[in-house]
Amino acid sequence: MLAVVPMLADEDRMIDREDLPKKSQVFLNEYFANVEVVYVKADREMGVVTSYDVVLMGDVKVEFSRGGEWTSVDCGLDRVPDGVLPQGVVKYVSSKFANAHVVEIERNKLGYDVKLSNDIDLDFGINGNFLRIDDWC
Repeated sequence: MLAVVPMLADEDRMIDREDLPKKSQVFLNEYFANVEVVYVKADREMGVVTSYDVVLMGDVKVEFSRGGEWTSVDCGLDRVPDGVLPQGVVKYVSSKFANAHVVEIERNKLGYDVKLSNDIDLDFGINGNFLRIDDWC
C-alpha cells in the first residue's frame, strides 16, 4: 500500500480554469477570451504542480509554468495572436515571410522557437532577435 501513495502523488489532475494562477487566467482572457476551454490539466511531480496544460476549442494548446507564465502556444493551423509574440518576431516574420504566419511559439531560457504556417522553424533570442532558420534543408 505504501508503494502506491507516491505514484498517486505524481498523477496529473484535471482542474477548473479558475484554479489556474491569476497570470494564466489573465493571458487566456486577453488572447483567447471567446474560445471555449476543453480542459485544464495540472502536471505534477512528487505531488507538486510543475506546469499547466490548457486545451481550447479549435486545436489550440497553451502551456503555462507553475507560476502562470506561458511557455508555449500552439494554435494548430491558425495564427498565434501578435500580442503574444515578441515585437522582433512579428517584424522579422512580416518582412521575411509575408505569406506565412506564426502558428506555434515556445519560450525557453535561451529565447523562442517559432513555427510558421509554411512549416519553417525559426529560432529567436530572448530579446526577440532573429538567430537562425532551424532544420533548413
